[in-house]
Amino acid sequence: MVDAYVNRKHGREKWIDPHPVIAEILRETYGVMVYQEQIMRILNRLGGIDLSSAYACIKAISKKKQDVIDERRAEFIRGAQERGLTHQQAEEIFGLIVFFGGYGFNKSHTAAYALIGYQTAYLKRHYTAEFMASLLSSEIDDGNKRDILVEHIIDARNLGVDVLSPDVNSGEPDFTVADGKILFGLTAIKGLGRGAAEEIVRARHECGKFRDIFDFCERVDHRIVVKAAMEKLIKAGAFDAFGKRSALMHALPRAFQCAEERQQDRRRGQRNFFDAFEGDSNIATGLAAADALPDVPEWSESERLKYEKEALDFYLSSHPLAQFHADLRRFTTHPVELARKLDTGLQVRIGGMMTSVRYFTSKRSNKRYVRCRIEDLTGSAECVMWPDSYERFAEQFADDRIILAEATLDRLDRDEPVFVLARLFPIEQARKELTTAMLLRMNLREHAPKDVDGLARILERSPGPCRVELLVLDAAGRRAHLRLGREFHVDPARISLDELELVLGPGGVVFTGR
Repeated sequence: MVDAYVNRKHGREKWIDPHPVIAEILRETYGVMVYQEQIMRILNRLGGIDLSSAYACIKAISKKKQDVIDERRAEFIRGAQERGLTHQQAEEIFGLIVFFGGYGFNKSHTAAYALIGYQTAYLKRHYTAEFMASLLSSEIDDGNKRDILVEHIIDARNLGVDVLSPDVNSGEPDFTVADGKILFGLTAIKGLGRGAAEEIVRARHECGKFRDIFDFCERVDHRIVVKAAMEKLIKAGAFDAFGKRSALMHALPRAFQCAEERQQDRRRGQRNFFDAFEGDSNIATGLAAADALPDVPEWSESERLKYEKEALDFYLSSHPLAQFHADLRRFTTHPVELARKLDTGLQVRIGGMMTSVRYFTSKRSNKRYVRCRIEDLTGSAECVMWPDSYERFAEQFADDRIILAEATLDRLDRDEPVFVLARLFPIEQARKELTTAMLLRMNLREHAPKDVDGLARILERSPGPCRVELLVLDAAGRRAHLRLGREFHVDPARISLDELELVLGPGGVVFTGR
């Protein structure tokens, strides 16, 4: 017999004595709402809602149709009270139903998904590289799913599987596996396309690996692999085995033109002097040497990454934020992806690279404001700075600028949250202004007294001038703000953030100037 059912929304557990009808309906799932059919029966038998309306209610919840939800809420509460429940009990039960509606399925689908979930978990654990390569390939043809592709690449690397850069001499159209590593699928290169990727693989399989960019241009069909696609291959790093990317880009027009002329001659049935030496590797090597790459400076790191993102829509080999990673961890309150999941109205400090800067004029005040995205190594977030604040920080807005921002989270009745920016400052300014104190956040529901001793040992290993404060939150939500003694002051440049976050969790350490 089910004794109780539990509300686990937002990680909080709240046990509620069940109504006999609920106990009966939820018996097979141990008091937890799992199947859509269970919800429909609760709405029907406890709230007096007919089954067709109960089904419509579930669909409205999944699609967030608030007007329908509110209408059924009132009907359910009214019917539940007629059946002996209090208004509060009816509200709590309907709240569980709404929460359930965000992820529930009917019973037959649930069983199928459970089996698929078990199978995919097994494959992911025991055939990690193959599983992740298949997952990447499933998104490769949809240009609108680049963010998902990036998430899968990050997941693969977090699971210990390398995702190699594109390479025309090893890559296939889809992501594949070799020696436990994932070979980049050529179709994922922007502007290349599956047809061009298949043509590259065909040419390689017929006559062996490409010797250089001149050999590549000569062997692929230019009607399928056009010059613009070859430029994207260079920018993506797919020709790195042949030389510096800047030199390859300079050599491409000459290589493409020469190959184009030879291909046209062959289509007309003509042969030239060089065709006589095909198949002779020594002479071929000599001809390749004659087509040596020009001696030009290599692209800077920032240029290389900019072109890489242009070709892939994301950074693969590195990230412009990599050199600022320590400062971003030190001065932000939350990584972007975690901050996006917080409640509306919370104030945060996020940081990263500014992208997609767009300027607007307010119809109300006729003043300018700005929208942009701030991207860190965990994700990106939509941001807005309204006219009053924008006047102070207008010069700080520019694409690809590394910035920190104090902001308030606002969902604005949208699925994607928006961060309302109040203040911006560059990394150098943050280093000067935000290193006078280090704030450690502890939650008594998650941390024990031994964790305090562990923190003390970590702090004592890096003495310095920066004071340390402790913010303690108890199970009832009450806060205590404590300032630690001078013996626990630290050097902000030497203190181990990894060790502190191992104890406190992500976002548990914040540097501040206040």
